[in-house]
Amino acid sequence: MESNSFDYNKLDFNSICGIKLNDKMDYTGVEIEPLWAFKAFDVQKDSIVGFIGAMEVKIANMKDLKDVKEEAEYEVPISSKRAINFIVEHFDNNDLKTTYLRQRMLVNIVKEVIELKAGIKILKTGDDLYYNGKKLSVCIACKGITSGKIHLGINITSEGTPEHVSAIGLLEMGVSESDLTDILESILTEYCTEIDKIERDIRKTLPLI
Repeated sequence: MESNSFDYNKLDFNSICGIKLNDKMDYTGVEIEPLWAFKAFDVQKDSIVGFIGAMEVKIANMKDLKDVKEEAEYEVPISSKRAINFIVEHFDNNDLKTTYLRQRMLVNIVKEVIELKAGIKILKTGDDLYYNGKKLSVCIACKGITSGKIHLGINITSEGTPEHVSAIGLLEMGVSESDLTDILESILTEYCTEIDKIERDIRKTLPLI
């Protein structure tokens, strides 16, 4: 996977790099493997990559053991014809609890951005987002030897989602096609800004003695 095979924009902060793909790319579960952003975009620091494309995660590439057990009968338990996807990687602390806390922060940012842009209210339950009782997103946090990783996918349409899931997409919620890129960029920027501010706050805080 060569970095020059993608058309993308880079948003560089001191502590994290945001990558927005201008090309369509699908999420298969392989992208959550360690160092994917370095292999694909030569990003050698913490990163968040945002792109639009399908989701199709086969059972063999799933990381949530509970989901694997519950959905073992389905060959492709996670799918969507079109989604906004984010892949996050942090190297500073690959403790799974820290990764899950960052995951929840990302989900909160997604909720706030969509509510602001669309003028609607979304329900957050754990790491999942719902609208009118229908599932809008999928999310997983996991860790490797060197880093913690997060994938978050937001359905643009409910087309192609698993039949056993009551799902909804942004377009069906009244979000216009022209707002999708703006939503992606806003989430990307907000996450980078929040992470960078936390890093700056750490470096100005006196320790307890």
